[in-house]
Amino acid sequence: MITKLILGAAVVGTLVSGTVALDAATAPRAEAAACYGSVSLLKGKNNTCSSARHWNAIRNSSSKYGAWVGRSGWSYQSLCWANVVSYGMTAR
Repeated sequence: MITKLILGAAVVGTLVSGTVALDAATAPRAEAAACYGSVSLLKGKNNTCSSARHWNAIRNSSSKYGAWVGRSGWSYQSLCWANVVSYGMTAR
């Protein structure tokens, strides 16, 4: 019983630490993050960037991207993706 509990805790700890590492690796630069907001799993608003788009990082698959949008535009995911490990906005 104790062995199963410890093994389960190790697996959960590994999953959590893997997700945190991915989030840290995909964190935007401060100046880019200031130009968009209202970012959720499905959409994000470009406040002041010349162009930005929403993205979802998918476990064991390629990332999925919304359309590039101009200032004051919303970038949406085309579907609700399974196994999303991280999401955000990218400016160019």
